[in-house]
Amino acid sequence: MHSSALTVLAYCASLASARGWSTIEINDGQWSEVIERDVCVIGGGASGTHAAVSLLDSNKSVVIVERNDHLGGHTRTYLDTATGIPIDIGVVIFHPVPVVFDFFSKFDVPLINMSAVVANEPGQPANFSLPANLYSIFQVNSDFRDGSPVTPDVPSGQAEAIERLAEAMAQYPYLLEGYDLPDPVPEDLYMPFGAFIEKYNATAAFPLVYQISQGMGDLLNVATIYAIKYFNLKDLQYISSGYYTEARGNNSLLYARASQYIGAENMLLESSIVSTNRKNTTHGQLELLVSTRDEGLKLLQCGQVLLTIPPTLNNLRGWDLTPEELSVFTQYITANGYWTGLVKNVGMNQTISNVNSAATTPFNIPVLPALYQLTPVGVLDDVWWAKFAANNPTLTKEEAKSYAERQIATLQKANDIPVTQPEWLEFESHTPFHLQVTFEAIKDGFFRNLTALQGGLDGKMFYSGAAFHTHHSTLLWQFNQDVVIPQMMGTA
Repeated sequence: MHSSALTVLAYCASLASARGWSTIEINDGQWSEVIERDVCVIGGGASGTHAAVSLLDSNKSVVIVERNDHLGGHTRTYLDTATGIPIDIGVVIFHPVPVVFDFFSKFDVPLINMSAVVANEPGQPANFSLPANLYSIFQVNSDFRDGSPVTPDVPSGQAEAIERLAEAMAQYPYLLEGYDLPDPVPEDLYMPFGAFIEKYNATAAFPLVYQISQGMGDLLNVATIYAIKYFNLKDLQYISSGYYTEARGNNSLLYARASQYIGAENMLLESSIVSTNRKNTTHGQLELLVSTRDEGLKLLQCGQVLLTIPPTLNNLRGWDLTPEELSVFTQYITANGYWTGLVKNVGMNQTISNVNSAATTPFNIPVLPALYQLTPVGVLDDVWWAKFAANNPTLTKEEAKSYAERQIATLQKANDIPVTQPEWLEFESHTPFHLQVTFEAIKDGFFRNLTALQGGLDGKMFYSGAAFHTHHSTLLWQFNQDVVIPQMMGTA
């Protein structure tokens, strides 16, 4: 049961709601199985997988509902069939903190300090024994709209600006723990990030922040709270001391082994929620009706539910949302579009990373939608990382891919290289990336209301994922460990 069937079910759910019927009641007895679990986890990305493992370790029974055919969310790894070489195209870096070391070591997945090794000198062949993302290359800046070369404006005093930025960010250490903000919300947190760095004389630090914050769209105009949670105080520390990644460049290995630990009987992959009954069940459990790939409908009866997917109204069609949930989730006004991929048959110089820059924009920010960069992986011949972004999520995957191909052709022409038809090995959507509300909503207590949703429905409804913290696996695992799981277990 896939897209067309899900559309019909969603329509039926809306019609039933309008007439006062329950979709679950209409389909009474039509499901192939009733699954009872202590906790039903919706979404099998970084948050959902980590939470499921943690709950199993606390002797809770779980089931994960995941729309993809694998766990891992934004973590995606391409495995070359000829050589077995892995290349991460999604999540790459982790902070060197106990929650990361514990999770990786639990599944015997080795890590490497990315600052402790030198893969190669720029211009020399890659070191095949190290992760592909450590391949060292030269950088050339150009405007991908016409291929013209750009000499970036290099701000003076960057080191001092980074120190001032760190001091400004250090005023808000609680941002590392979620969205539990003081009342009133400090003005710094809802002003545009561009105004924030100007206020603290830290504009020279912006090129570094932008480089690390790919996927954040129009970063100068994003509310500061989003910017300094994604590129946070810990990032400033670990840029120099070293991020960690899987020792061969295969972060997906963590999720493959976590999947084995969780067990196939506890995962509904390529599945979606089509209707919920969380308020009026006679047995006191929350009911979720799930459309599965091969086995039709299944009914989940859950002691608790942990929602980790982006809480957009589109994702929550068929849910019997509470007034409190509706009040919060309807305030999301936009998100970014973000896609990452691997493309071959480009034919350009494989010792050079091509970085998109504009000559006349502030800080040479590229004009989006566009490729951020086109970078050779080094470990496979004529294979390139491609990262594409937009300031809103309206582009389809195919539209984004077509746009990227046109910009590759522009670069080929500008470098007197024959225009080819690129071959995509991977092109993954991370859209919607970074859900956002207005500055005014932040000022008026949006995040207070968001945080207050935890433990709703008499302690049965909980939330994790990027919308409740940020797009950062390390911080999401820490959030699960320190906030969400203790609340669910009644120990917070």
